[in-house]
Amino acid sequence: MEDNMYNATMDFITERVNYHGANEPQGLQDSVDDFKTAVEILKETLTEEQICLFQEAEHQYSYVDGEQMRFYFESGFADAVRFMFGWHEGWKGN
Repeated sequence: MEDNMYNATMDFITERVNYHGANEPQGLQDSVDDFKTAVEILKETLTEEQICLFQEAEHQYSYVDGEQMRFYFESGFADAVRFMFGWHEGWKGN
């Protein structure tokens, strides 16, 4: 039962992330574009050794960003479920 709930949760989170990723607000799109432009400008100024270090930093940033998104979506979903199931008993938070 717990595995089924976990899988259903992961499927739901993935669906929501994909949906919102395809329907970002314009402000978010603009900030991402500005960030990418700044990264490209910075890369043009780096030596080959610095480029290797920068690429590793980019990789780690992407990993951290993904893990943060997953954590917050899972936490938000878990809180929503606790809230909904606890509603009839009176929501008390934590």
